[in-house]
Amino acid sequence: MTDATIDVIIPVWNRPDETRNCLVTLINHTPGARFIMVDCGSERDTERLLQELADSLDDRALLMRDDSNIGFVPAANRGFASSEAPYLALVRNTTLVSPKWLEPLLAYAGEHPEAGILLPCLDPGEECNTPKELERGSFAAMVVSKELYRRIGGFDEGMDGGAWCLKDYTRRANAHGFVTVQVPTPVVHHQEEVQLGSEQRRRETQQRSIALFRERWGVGASYVLHVPKGVEVELLGEKLEWLVKGARHDDSYTVLLPASLNQAVQQAGLATLHEHVTLVPLPRLAWDGMKKRLFEKIASEKPGTTPVTAVDGIPFPWSDRYLSFSELCERIKARYQ
Repeated sequence: MTDATIDVIIPVWNRPDETRNCLVTLINHTPGARFIMVDCGSERDTERLLQELADSLDDRALLMRDDSNIGFVPAANRGFASSEAPYLALVRNTTLVSPKWLEPLLAYAGEHPEAGILLPCLDPGEECNTPKELERGSFAAMVVSKELYRRIGGFDEGMDGGAWCLKDYTRRANAHGFVTVQVPTPVVHHQEEVQLGSEQRRRETQQRSIALFRERWGVGASYVLHVPKGVEVELLGEKLEWLVKGARHDDSYTVLLPASLNQAVQQAGLATLHEHVTLVPLPRLAWDGMKKRLFEKIASEKPGTTPVTAVDGIPFPWSDRYLSFSELCERIKARYQ
Protein backbone atom coordinates (compact mmCIF):
# COMPACT_ATOMS: atom_id res chain seq x y z
CA MET A 1 0.00 0.00 0.00
CA THR A 2 0.99 3.65 -0.43
CA ASP A 3 0.14 6.74 1.60
CA ALA A 4 0.47 9.03 -1.42
CA THR A 5 -2.20 11.70 -1.82
CA ILE A 6 -2.19 11.20 -5.58
CA ASP A 7 -0.82 8.74 -8.11
CA VAL A 8 0.50 10.38 -11.28
CA ILE A 9 0.29 8.12 -14.33
CA ILE A 10 2.70 8.91 -17.18
CA PRO A 11 2.46 6.71 -20.29
CA VAL A 12 5.79 6.76 -22.13
CA TRP A 13 6.85 5.77 -25.60
CA ASN A 14 10.35 7.04 -26.45
CA ARG A 15 11.06 10.82 -26.59
CA PRO A 16 13.68 10.58 -23.79
CA ASP A 17 14.48 14.32 -23.62
CA GLU A 18 10.83 15.36 -23.29
CA THR A 19 10.20 12.50 -20.87
CA ARG A 20 13.08 13.54 -18.62
CA ASN A 21 11.92 17.16 -18.57
CA CYS A 22 8.34 16.11 -17.83
CA LEU A 23 9.31 13.79 -14.99
CA VAL A 24 11.76 16.26 -13.42
CA THR A 25 9.07 18.98 -13.26
CA LEU A 26 6.55 16.49 -11.89
CA ILE A 27 8.92 15.24 -9.22
CA ASN A 28 9.89 18.78 -8.19
CA HIS A 29 6.38 20.24 -8.21
CA THR A 30 4.11 17.39 -7.08
CA PRO A 31 4.80 16.69 -3.40
CA GLY A 32 3.11 13.74 -1.78
CA ALA A 33 2.72 11.92 -5.09
CA ARG A 34 3.66 8.49 -6.35
CA PHE A 35 4.65 8.22 -10.00
CA ILE A 36 3.37 5.34 -12.11
CA MET A 37 5.41 5.24 -15.31
CA VAL A 38 3.97 2.97 -18.01
CA ASP A 39 6.66 2.19 -20.58
CA CYS A 40 5.09 1.15 -23.87
CA GLY A 41 8.04 -0.71 -25.39
CA SER A 42 10.41 2.27 -25.53
CA GLU A 43 13.89 2.04 -26.98
CA ARG A 44 16.89 1.45 -24.77
CA ASP A 45 17.77 5.09 -23.91
CA THR A 46 14.24 5.84 -22.67
CA GLU A 47 14.01 2.50 -20.89
CA ARG A 48 17.28 3.23 -19.07
CA LEU A 49 16.09 6.72 -18.11
CA LEU A 50 12.88 5.38 -16.59
CA GLN A 51 14.71 2.70 -14.64
CA GLU A 52 17.16 5.22 -13.21
CA LEU A 53 14.36 7.52 -12.12
CA ALA A 54 12.36 4.66 -10.62
CA ASP A 55 15.41 3.49 -8.65
CA SER A 56 16.07 7.00 -7.33
CA LEU A 57 12.46 7.47 -6.24
CA ASP A 58 12.27 4.08 -4.50
CA ASP A 59 8.72 3.54 -3.15
CA ARG A 60 7.53 6.83 -4.71
CA ALA A 61 7.64 5.17 -8.13
CA LEU A 62 6.14 2.20 -9.90
CA LEU A 63 7.60 1.29 -13.30
CA MET A 64 5.45 -0.88 -15.56
CA ARG A 65 6.59 -2.20 -18.92
CA ASP A 66 5.06 -3.61 -22.08
CA ASP A 67 7.03 -5.16 -24.91
CA SER A 68 5.22 -3.10 -27.53
CA ASN A 69 3.45 0.25 -27.91
CA ILE A 70 -0.02 -0.64 -26.65
CA GLY A 71 -1.23 2.94 -27.15
CA PHE A 72 -1.77 5.90 -24.83
CA VAL A 73 -5.28 5.04 -23.65
CA PRO A 74 -4.57 1.36 -22.79
CA ALA A 75 -1.41 2.49 -21.00
CA ALA A 76 -3.39 5.09 -19.05
CA ASN A 77 -5.96 2.47 -18.08
CA ARG A 78 -3.22 0.11 -16.95
CA GLY A 79 -1.78 2.84 -14.76
CA PHE A 80 -5.19 3.74 -13.35
CA ALA A 81 -5.82 0.11 -12.42
CA SER A 82 -2.58 0.10 -10.37
CA SER A 83 -3.43 3.26 -8.43
CA GLU A 84 -4.14 3.14 -4.72
CA ALA A 85 -4.38 6.87 -3.93
CA PRO A 86 -7.55 8.98 -3.43
CA TYR A 87 -6.77 10.88 -6.65
CA LEU A 88 -5.26 9.91 -9.97
CA ALA A 89 -3.49 12.29 -12.33
CA LEU A 90 -2.82 11.52 -15.98
CA VAL A 91 0.00 13.46 -17.65
CA ARG A 92 1.56 13.12 -21.09
CA ASN A 93 5.33 12.74 -21.21
CA THR A 94 5.56 15.98 -23.23
CA THR A 95 3.85 18.10 -20.54
CA LEU A 96 5.67 20.47 -18.19
CA VAL A 97 3.95 21.32 -14.92
CA SER A 98 4.60 24.46 -12.88
CA PRO A 99 5.10 24.95 -9.12
CA LYS A 100 1.82 24.66 -7.18
CA TRP A 101 -0.02 23.27 -10.23
CA LEU A 102 -1.76 20.53 -8.26
CA GLU A 103 -2.75 22.21 -5.00
CA PRO A 104 -5.68 24.26 -6.42
CA LEU A 105 -7.07 21.15 -8.12
CA LEU A 106 -7.05 19.08 -4.94
CA ALA A 107 -8.43 21.98 -2.88
CA TYR A 108 -11.30 22.42 -5.33
CA ALA A 109 -11.97 18.67 -5.36
CA GLY A 110 -12.09 18.64 -1.56
CA GLU A 111 -14.73 21.37 -1.54
CA HIS A 112 -16.69 20.03 -4.54
CA PRO A 113 -16.97 16.23 -4.38
CA GLU A 114 -19.04 16.28 -7.59
CA ALA A 115 -15.91 17.42 -9.48
CA GLY A 116 -14.72 14.02 -10.63
CA ILE A 117 -12.48 15.28 -13.46
CA LEU A 118 -10.33 18.37 -12.93
CA LEU A 119 -8.11 20.27 -15.36
CA PRO A 120 -5.39 22.84 -14.72
CA CYS A 121 -4.92 25.90 -16.91
CA LEU A 122 -3.23 24.66 -20.08
CA ASP A 123 -0.91 26.50 -22.44
CA PRO A 124 -1.67 26.55 -25.30
CA GLY A 125 -5.31 26.93 -24.36
CA GLU A 126 -7.95 29.46 -23.47
CA GLU A 127 -7.44 31.78 -20.52
CA CYS A 128 -8.99 30.48 -17.30
CA ASN A 129 -9.62 32.88 -14.45
CA THR A 130 -12.58 31.20 -12.74
CA PRO A 131 -13.71 27.58 -12.42
CA LYS A 132 -15.69 26.46 -15.44
CA GLU A 133 -17.30 23.21 -16.48
CA LEU A 134 -15.98 21.69 -19.71
CA GLU A 135 -17.30 19.09 -22.12
CA ARG A 136 -14.15 16.99 -21.75
CA GLY A 137 -10.83 16.63 -20.00
CA SER A 138 -7.38 16.68 -21.58
CA PHE A 139 -4.76 13.98 -21.91
CA ALA A 140 -2.12 16.70 -21.49
CA ALA A 141 -2.93 16.83 -17.76
CA MET A 142 -6.01 15.94 -15.76
CA VAL A 143 -6.95 14.70 -12.31
CA VAL A 144 -9.60 12.04 -11.67
CA SER A 145 -11.06 11.24 -8.27
CA LYS A 146 -10.72 7.64 -7.18
CA GLU A 147 -14.43 7.59 -6.39
CA LEU A 148 -15.26 8.43 -10.00
CA TYR A 149 -12.83 5.79 -11.25
CA ARG A 150 -14.40 3.26 -8.91
CA ARG A 151 -17.82 4.04 -10.41
CA ILE A 152 -17.03 4.14 -14.14
CA GLY A 153 -13.58 2.62 -14.65
CA GLY A 154 -11.14 3.80 -17.30
CA PHE A 155 -11.35 5.19 -20.81
CA ASP A 156 -13.00 3.40 -23.74
CA GLU A 157 -10.12 1.82 -25.64
CA GLY A 158 -12.32 1.34 -28.70
CA MET A 159 -12.58 5.08 -29.33
CA ASP A 160 -10.18 7.55 -30.93
CA GLY A 161 -7.76 8.11 -28.05
CA GLY A 162 -8.50 11.84 -28.32
CA ALA A 163 -11.42 14.26 -28.13
CA TRP A 164 -14.27 11.77 -28.53
CA CYS A 165 -12.79 9.36 -26.01
CA LEU A 166 -12.52 12.25 -23.53
CA LYS A 167 -16.05 13.50 -24.29
CA ASP A 168 -17.35 9.98 -23.70
CA TYR A 169 -15.56 9.81 -20.34
CA THR A 170 -17.15 13.08 -19.23
CA ARG A 171 -20.60 11.89 -20.30
CA ARG A 172 -20.13 8.66 -18.35
CA ALA A 173 -19.08 10.78 -15.37
CA ASN A 174 -22.16 13.02 -15.79
CA ALA A 175 -24.37 9.93 -15.75
CA HIS A 176 -23.08 9.19 -12.24
CA GLY A 177 -23.40 12.75 -10.92
CA PHE A 178 -19.82 13.93 -11.57
CA VAL A 179 -18.67 16.90 -13.64
CA THR A 180 -15.53 18.04 -15.47
CA VAL A 181 -14.13 21.36 -14.23
CA GLN A 182 -11.18 23.52 -15.23
CA VAL A 183 -9.73 25.25 -12.18
CA PRO A 184 -7.49 28.36 -12.15
CA THR A 185 -3.94 27.13 -11.54
CA PRO A 186 -0.40 28.03 -12.48
CA VAL A 187 -0.04 27.32 -16.19
CA VAL A 188 0.78 23.79 -17.34
CA HIS A 189 2.60 23.72 -20.68
CA HIS A 190 1.99 21.00 -23.23
CA GLN A 191 2.69 20.14 -26.85
CA GLU A 192 0.21 19.07 -29.47
CA GLU A 193 0.74 15.37 -30.10
CA VAL A 194 2.16 14.13 -33.39
CA GLN A 195 -0.50 12.04 -35.14
CA LEU A 196 0.75 8.55 -36.02
CA GLY A 197 -0.52 6.23 -38.75
CA SER A 198 -2.15 7.05 -42.07
CA GLU A 199 -4.52 9.99 -42.38
CA GLN A 200 -7.21 7.72 -43.80
CA ARG A 201 -7.02 5.35 -40.84
CA ARG A 202 -7.17 8.25 -38.36
CA ARG A 203 -10.20 9.64 -40.18
CA GLU A 204 -11.94 6.25 -40.11
CA THR A 205 -11.22 5.89 -36.39
CA GLN A 206 -12.61 9.35 -35.71
CA GLN A 207 -15.76 8.69 -37.73
CA ARG A 208 -16.30 5.42 -35.89
CA SER A 209 -15.82 7.17 -32.55
CA ILE A 210 -18.28 9.93 -33.45
CA ALA A 211 -20.87 7.36 -34.52
CA LEU A 212 -20.39 5.39 -31.29
CA PHE A 213 -20.61 8.53 -29.17
CA ARG A 214 -23.84 9.66 -30.83
CA GLU A 215 -25.32 6.19 -30.55
CA ARG A 216 -24.67 6.27 -26.80
CA TRP A 217 -25.48 9.87 -26.03
CA GLY A 218 -27.42 11.37 -28.94
CA VAL A 219 -26.76 14.72 -30.62
CA GLY A 220 -26.90 18.04 -28.77
CA ALA A 221 -29.09 20.94 -29.81
CA SER A 222 -28.41 24.68 -30.07
CA TYR A 223 -30.52 27.44 -28.50
CA VAL A 224 -30.55 31.24 -28.33
CA LEU A 225 -32.31 32.72 -25.28
CA HIS A 226 -33.56 36.27 -24.98
CA VAL A 227 -33.61 37.74 -21.46
CA PRO A 228 -35.95 40.78 -21.25
CA LYS A 229 -35.30 43.86 -19.16
CA GLY A 230 -36.35 43.67 -15.54
CA VAL A 231 -35.09 40.16 -14.81
CA GLU A 232 -33.21 40.04 -11.52
CA VAL A 233 -29.81 38.37 -11.35
CA GLU A 234 -31.09 35.80 -8.83
CA LEU A 235 -33.80 34.63 -11.25
CA LEU A 236 -31.31 34.52 -14.09
CA GLY A 237 -29.03 32.38 -11.95
CA GLU A 238 -31.81 29.84 -11.46
CA LYS A 239 -32.40 29.71 -15.21
CA LEU A 240 -28.69 29.30 -15.93
CA GLU A 241 -28.63 26.25 -13.66
CA TRP A 242 -31.06 24.61 -16.07
CA LEU A 243 -28.86 25.51 -19.03
CA VAL A 244 -25.81 23.97 -17.38
CA LYS A 245 -27.76 20.72 -17.00
CA GLY A 246 -28.52 20.81 -20.71
CA ALA A 247 -24.92 21.68 -21.58
CA ARG A 248 -23.78 18.51 -19.79
CA HIS A 249 -25.75 16.66 -22.47
CA ASP A 250 -24.03 18.42 -25.38
CA ASP A 251 -26.59 21.21 -25.83
CA SER A 252 -25.21 24.71 -26.41
CA TYR A 253 -26.81 27.98 -25.32
CA THR A 254 -26.24 31.61 -26.23
CA VAL A 255 -27.97 33.94 -23.78
CA LEU A 256 -28.75 37.48 -24.98
CA LEU A 257 -29.20 39.69 -21.94
CA PRO A 258 -29.66 43.41 -21.32
CA ALA A 259 -26.42 45.35 -20.94
CA SER A 260 -27.71 46.65 -17.60
CA LEU A 261 -27.76 43.07 -16.26
CA ASN A 262 -24.28 42.15 -17.47
CA GLN A 263 -22.33 43.75 -14.61
CA ALA A 264 -24.46 42.05 -11.96
CA VAL A 265 -23.95 38.73 -13.77
CA GLN A 266 -20.18 39.21 -13.68
CA GLN A 267 -20.19 40.11 -10.00
CA ALA A 268 -22.34 37.09 -9.15
CA GLY A 269 -19.86 34.73 -10.87
CA LEU A 270 -22.43 33.55 -13.42
CA ALA A 271 -20.57 34.49 -16.60
CA THR A 272 -18.45 31.32 -16.94
CA LEU A 273 -20.45 28.40 -15.61
CA HIS A 274 -20.00 26.04 -18.57
CA GLU A 275 -18.12 26.36 -21.84
CA HIS A 276 -21.36 25.71 -23.76
CA VAL A 277 -23.32 28.46 -21.98
CA THR A 278 -22.32 31.80 -23.48
CA LEU A 279 -23.66 35.10 -22.15
CA VAL A 280 -23.80 37.96 -24.67
CA PRO A 281 -24.83 41.45 -23.46
CA LEU A 282 -26.94 43.32 -26.00
CA PRO A 283 -25.59 46.74 -27.01
CA ARG A 284 -27.04 49.33 -24.66
CA LEU A 285 -27.72 52.02 -27.26
CA ALA A 286 -28.36 49.83 -30.31
CA TRP A 287 -31.69 50.06 -32.08
CA ASP A 288 -33.84 46.96 -32.42
CA GLY A 289 -32.75 46.19 -35.98
CA MET A 290 -29.11 45.90 -34.87
CA LYS A 291 -30.08 43.54 -32.06
CA LYS A 292 -32.09 41.44 -34.50
CA ARG A 293 -29.09 41.17 -36.83
CA LEU A 294 -26.96 40.01 -33.89
CA PHE A 295 -29.49 37.28 -33.15
CA GLU A 296 -29.62 36.24 -36.83
CA LYS A 297 -25.83 36.09 -37.02
CA ILE A 298 -25.62 33.85 -33.95
CA ALA A 299 -28.41 31.59 -35.25
CA SER A 300 -26.83 31.30 -38.70
CA GLU A 301 -23.55 30.05 -37.27
CA LYS A 302 -25.34 26.95 -35.96
CA PRO A 303 -28.09 25.81 -38.35
CA GLY A 304 -31.13 24.49 -36.53
CA THR A 305 -30.72 26.86 -33.59
CA THR A 306 -33.98 27.28 -31.66
CA PRO A 307 -35.02 30.66 -30.17
CA VAL A 308 -36.21 30.61 -26.55
CA THR A 309 -37.85 33.30 -24.48
CA ALA A 310 -36.27 33.28 -21.03
CA VAL A 311 -39.48 34.42 -19.36
CA ASP A 312 -42.75 32.61 -20.09
CA GLY A 313 -45.44 34.87 -21.50
CA ILE A 314 -43.03 37.39 -23.01
CA PRO A 315 -42.64 36.82 -26.78
CA PHE A 316 -39.27 36.29 -28.38
CA PRO A 317 -38.68 39.65 -30.12
CA TRP A 318 -37.13 38.53 -33.42
CA SER A 319 -38.87 35.28 -34.32
CA ASP A 320 -42.47 34.11 -34.41
CA ARG A 321 -41.42 30.52 -33.74
CA TYR A 322 -39.79 29.94 -30.37
CA LEU A 323 -39.93 27.89 -27.19
CA SER A 324 -40.99 29.13 -23.80
CA PHE A 325 -38.49 28.56 -21.00
CA SER A 326 -40.83 25.97 -19.46
CA GLU A 327 -40.83 24.04 -22.73
CA LEU A 328 -37.03 24.17 -22.82
CA CYS A 329 -36.87 22.80 -19.25
CA GLU A 330 -39.11 19.89 -20.29
CA ARG A 331 -36.68 19.10 -23.09
CA ILE A 332 -33.75 19.19 -20.71
CA LYS A 333 -35.53 16.94 -18.21
CA ALA A 334 -36.31 14.49 -21.00
CA ARG A 335 -32.58 14.23 -21.76
CA TYR A 336 -31.97 13.15 -18.18
CA GLN A 337 -34.45 10.28 -18.27
